[in-house]
Amino acid sequence: MDVDMDKVELGFVVNLETLREVIKMLNIDGKRWWIASDPQDAAETGALTIGHGDPRCKDRLNAVYFRVPVVSCATPRYQRPRLVLLLDSSYVKPESPGFYVEDGIVMQDGIEDFISFWSPLKKALISQLQAGN
Repeated sequence: MDVDMDKVELGFVVNLETLREVIKMLNIDGKRWWIASDPQDAAETGALTIGHGDPRCKDRLNAVYFRVPVVSCATPRYQRPRLVLLLDSSYVKPESPGFYVEDGIVMQDGIEDFISFWSPLKKALISQLQAGN
């Protein structure tokens, strides 16, 4: 995923370990966030996938996935890659849409998916920043 930093207006640059700590504590109305792709693959593809919804449920009605760009990657020998990610609303992209059943019809709402994913995550990252951790 190519990132033009000149186009970033307000975003978070966060390492993978800090992101893991932040999302581990997020639980909004039973919905959770999780790392849904292999960080080793993210180092190669340039993007990491974050899941949102119910991580135990394989039903696409209960989870959505977003890709965030890797802006830096160091892979020390024999260790996991150290990824630095950009979380910016203009670069967080849906990997697959969520589906909802309304009046017996399967529908999509990409905007609601994004708001449900992004708003609590942004607040949690701001709290982490304010705590000085």
